[in-house]
Amino acid sequence: MKWLGAMLRRARMRNLTEGQVQLVRAEATDDDTKDGVERWQDYGLTSNPGDGQGVVLNIDGHTIVMRLDRLAERPTLDVYEVAVWHKEGHYVKLKAGKVVEVNCDQLMISASTKVSVTSPTVEFSGEHFTVSASTKAEITTPDIEVNASSSATFSTPTLSASQAVSVGTTLTAATSIASPTVTATTSLTVAGKEMLTHQHGNVENGPDDSGPPV
Repeated sequence: MKWLGAMLRRARMRNLTEGQVQLVRAEATDDDTKDGVERWQDYGLTSNPGDGQGVVLNIDGHTIVMRLDRLAERPTLDVYEVAVWHKEGHYVKLKAGKVVEVNCDQLMISASTKVSVTSPTVEFSGEHFTVSASTKAEITTPDIEVNASSSATFSTPTLSASQAVSVGTTLTAATSIASPTVTATTSLTVAGKEMLTHQHGNVENGPDDSGPPV
């Protein structure tokens, strides 16, 4: 056991460099400081902490890093919680109650074919929310409702809902809207024509049609 204790030591890690195998400077004691110490990682899990604290293993003059942490920034977790975290404070956390919490300033999702979200309720809130799709953005739900106290725009080539579409201010559809009811309090545009404040030309008395909106 004394021999094993001499093999395992705490160390400060400095100047980690990326590569097929990461290399780092391990400072265990004044007499035990080595450059180019290998840091091996498990498949599918990788990180680059730069500097930190950990444990080194010495065997026959060869040293490898067993653990490498950053104690100053590591988040405090409740019992059973798990987190993937960054020193700047953003994280993905697995919480009790089957809750997954993502906390960040900017979340980017890039998928070459499809992104699917399946849930009884989907809520979006914040100062700005954008969905950009090069071919199709599909929402399947009985009701579509966009609420806003000042200004909001819902714009799409085609819009379909089996029951109702409700938008707080502006709704724009380049091609078609298919819904039993459509509600927009300020502006409703279909195929470039304003539906709420439009005027008809060619108005005549009798059963004649007034013509399309102008």
